[in-house]
Amino acid sequence: MNNTMYHLFFRQLCGAVRRYLPALLIAAAFSSCEKAGFSYNNIVDNNQQTDYILTDTLTVQMKTVQQDSVPTSGAEVLLAGNRADPLFGTSSIQSYFQVAQPGAIDIPAYGSQYDSMVLIMHPNGYMAGDSTQEQSFQVYRVTSTIQTAKDFYYLYNSSSFSTESSPIGSFTGLVRPNTDKTVTVHMSDLLGSQLFNMLRDKSPDITTSNNWLEFFKGLNVRGGPGSKAVTGFTATDSTLVMRLYYHVNEIITTVKYVDFPMQASNLQVNQVTVNRAGTPLAPLTGAVRELPTESTANQGFMQPITGSATRIDIPYIKNLVYLGQFFKIMKVYLYIKPASGTYVNDRLPPRMALCEVDNLNNVTDTLAYGQLTEDKMYNENTSYSYDITSYVIRQQTVTDFTSRGLLLTPSATDARTTLDRLVIGDQHNAKDKLKIQLYYLLYK
Repeated sequence: MNNTMYHLFFRQLCGAVRRYLPALLIAAAFSSCEKAGFSYNNIVDNNQQTDYILTDTLTVQMKTVQQDSVPTSGAEVLLAGNRADPLFGTSSIQSYFQVAQPGAIDIPAYGSQYDSMVLIMHPNGYMAGDSTQEQSFQVYRVTSTIQTAKDFYYLYNSSSFSTESSPIGSFTGLVRPNTDKTVTVHMSDLLGSQLFNMLRDKSPDITTSNNWLEFFKGLNVRGGPGSKAVTGFTATDSTLVMRLYYHVNEIITTVKYVDFPMQASNLQVNQVTVNRAGTPLAPLTGAVRELPTESTANQGFMQPITGSATRIDIPYIKNLVYLGQFFKIMKVYLYIKPASGTYVNDRLPPRMALCEVDNLNNVTDTLAYGQLTEDKMYNENTSYSYDITSYVIRQQTVTDFTSRGLLLTPSATDARTTLDRLVIGDQHNAKDKLKIQLYYLLYK
């Protein structure tokens, strides 16, 4: 319903209230507005004193917004690779982290010899892209100190640290994220041999923590040539290790190894860059921070790790009071439909939070997590549903400064550790319309 019909509808209702005002005053003299005997399952209660009305004509405004840098550190998930998406653009993700020196170790000065060095990574089951194609990763040595900026607690999707120009490790092969337990990246033998000699000789650069972090500042894992998917790995001190193999010539040759585990999980960060050229979100760059859905085919876009989110506003909530003097909101539900054809090769986010945001799109509160209903047979009735009753009631009395919009986002963990994305239709979308159902009472 357009705005003209919307206001005509309220004017007609207000006229009806004026006609029945004497009756309303008489009724008010004998009973309070809080009627007893009301049943949510009936349109009109048994004593015919109260109308229970449903309307789905509230005007909704929607837009895609570009958020500032998103925190991605400390999530214990390493993401690496490239993903081309016709709707959201090509995303490239790489990870930075520190490694610790081994504990006390005694390598014989004679009869011991370096063999090889690898980086061992454990897939966490997540992959965005085609898992049937070979994946490619490269490992670089970090040359600047991995640390947060002054007075900041997190590193962000925009955080970057300098590295050597040539990789010190590489991997190409199939990665089956749900079945493979480890991915082993072969590392530079030149570096491995150097570290072995330092360990054997008990070099202060490897035995002292401060010296070690000056000598070896960390590792960077990124997608290699031809990378076409983003893979997730567990990033903890027991699952992400650089392992050095050596052997000792004794009566029986013994193969041994030394582990350099990841350390400071709060400093492990995933950096994200995205190229949106040729996509509906291409204008969302530089000074352009918002795109109304009217300019994106009546669709809103959400992918937090690349900074895009969907904002929803209900601008005429205060006008609800004009439905009648004796008016009360009972329930308000929001239904959001993923746009058809946009999630054929991508999973729908399993949990979608609805947050309150201020005029600058800063989150001020989390209202609820949406219930995902999947129509796996026809793909026509898949939707997320939210009870926004308390939000609508509060917004009836806010000022311009305290008014809040709604922001759609996955759970905090998924937002930082996946490329999960969602495209939803607005109220004017031809097929996948956003819908609000308002249940209210009008007392006779």
